[in-house]
Amino acid sequence: MKVNWRLALLLFIGAFVASSVPLAGQPAARRSLTLGAGPSPYDLAGTGTGFAAYARVDHRVLQPVFVEWGLGYFSYGSRFDPTVRLLMPEASVQAGPSFGPVRPYVGTGLGYAARLSGPTESDFTAHVALGARIRATREWGTRGELRVRAVDPWVGSTADFTIGISRTL
Repeated sequence: MKVNWRLALLLFIGAFVASSVPLAGQPAARRSLTLGAGPSPYDLAGTGTGFAAYARVDHRVLQPVFVEWGLGYFSYGSRFDPTVRLLMPEASVQAGPSFGPVRPYVGTGLGYAARLSGPTESDFTAHVALGARIRATREWGTRGELRVRAVDPWVGSTADFTIGISRTL
């Protein structure tokens, strides 16, 4: 499926800004910015392990529920191109209990993968995530996650094993 990735990125940013503004009478949501990276086994145009990195902003909308907007980067080698780089904006909903400073979660979401080099191709993505947010101080924490992503469902897949550092905004 061909997608104009510049238009999609603008729509993504617009949706992020619109969802980040609290409604009248609604208290400001607690937001966090997380930067993370890690290995990502893949099965796309070839198989192997690539590199995944991300920047994600999440905010709590209800006690156990978070909404997250993120921008990911994925680099891998394929049979046809030694280095493929993808920019992957995504949105997810996550939920889980809180055990003091530890908050395990499961989540699901949608996004797309846009090639940064070569042919300007974009593919729809869907993902499921399993992870934990761990608060170290009031402002700082860490986060570990496994995010399994279907690319151009269901043609290919990635499995990001990432760890990140979080800062409350």
